[in-house]
Amino acid sequence: MEISKIMDRVLFALSVPKCVACDKRLDYGDKAFCPECSAVFEEFKTRNCSRCAKVLNKCDCSNNFLSSHFVKKTIKCFRYIHSEQSSPASSLIFSLKRDNRFDVLEKCTDEISQAILNSISEPKEYIFTNIPRRRSAIIEYGIDHSELLAKAVAKELGGRYIPLLRSNSKKAQKMLDRTERFQNADFSINRRRNLTDKGVIIIDDVITTGASMSKAASLIRSMGAKDIIAATLGIAYKDDNNFPNYQI
Repeated sequence: MEISKIMDRVLFALSVPKCVACDKRLDYGDKAFCPECSAVFEEFKTRNCSRCAKVLNKCDCSNNFLSSHFVKKTIKCFRYIHSEQSSPASSLIFSLKRDNRFDVLEKCTDEISQAILNSISEPKEYIFTNIPRRRSAIIEYGIDHSELLAKAVAKELGGRYIPLLRSNSKKAQKMLDRTERFQNADFSINRRRNLTDKGVIIIDDVITTGASMSKAASLIRSMGAKDIIAATLGIAYKDDNNFPNYQI
């Protein structure tokens, strides 16, 4: 066995990784889930979009609200259900946000990369960026999980990652109602670039009301980007009169 593979196995054993959903110790080669929870996760992913009837990770339906903010496609992997905090899908997102585990990042990268490939034939032609995390959250958890994910997806698909935006938000979005989320989603351009005629894929972990994604897309559009695509692990929001969006 190659030295690199031996070292990889040793590091895996020392890290004692556990399933993000049930806390069972993982075997070498498992990513984030034990086999049982992985099967539940795969079944959960088979939910269809109510608009196009495709399985969600093959669907790029956007909505009137995001479309009005220049997001013509929204790529997603699975439905995020806030009330099901212990589901494998929710557990995967929570671990990505907090744990800085390589196997979790790798699993999320695999999921979102495949969803992008299902909708875009040449993703390497796009610039990849992310919804930036609040500074206080980066200090608390030590990572910007969306940045790590966007970088990993860009590398996987042969694209270029650029940190286009920075966050000025003061509060966590999860603590706010829909109107407050839109007001709290405060971003600024990290460094102004000429994106004229460029395509940009904006990566995030979850889209709920679409407030953060719409604000980010509008700023990126102001730099000249012609084709803006949202790509997320989880899609959570439903239709209403104020935030027209998905019913899935």
